[in-house]
Amino acid sequence: PMLSLGNTYSSEELEDFDARVAKGLDGDPYEYMCELKFDGVSMSLTYENGVLVRGVTRGDGVRGDDVTTNVKTIRSIPLTISGKNLPASFEVRGEVFLPRAVFEKLNKEREDIGEEKYANARNTASGTVKMQDSGEVARRKLDCYVYNLLGETGVETHEEGIKKLEQWKFNVSPTYKKCKNIKEVLKYIEHWEKKRLELPLETDGV
Repeated sequence: PMLSLGNTYSSEELEDFDARVAKGLDGDPYEYMCELKFDGVSMSLTYENGVLVRGVTRGDGVRGDDVTTNVKTIRSIPLTISGKNLPASFEVRGEVFLPRAVFEKLNKEREDIGEEKYANARNTASGTVKMQDSGEVARRKLDCYVYNLLGETGVETHEEGIKKLEQWKFNVSPTYKKCKNIKEVLKYIEHWEKKRLELPLETDGV
């Protein structure tokens, strides 16, 4: 299943969460991987023998739309992977998005021909990825950041998975950070509060 995330909006609630983690691990050491939550369309990409065979939207979390043909038009998604000891099958999860600059250009074009402008980049990306015309999808220049590797990959930590995705030439946003404790997590959040506005897409959390 592609589950949704739990939300919290205060540092106090995060510190309470951290206390529960510490208690649950009963003294075992732990760290946090922090990543920005990109505001786009969740996508599951399946590779078999190094070849992209399926792209599916999150849908209701259990069943999504097969958008493989359209996903193959996104230049930052590799159609084939090469490398040593490649798993026979693996899944990559990511976020498909319409870069801010592309969205603004698209709206300018619509305005010029007297059509109504699109409301936001996220909904436009969602509509684009489900279009029947893959030529039009390609023209819209969707992009994708990946953030999760699943399957029998020999990877034991989330960080190892991210490094493996980078090694396989996937488009991983360099904004992630491994944090030793909750104080570092809170610093990460503070750091990106304004800096996220410099990114090529919208974010909706960490």
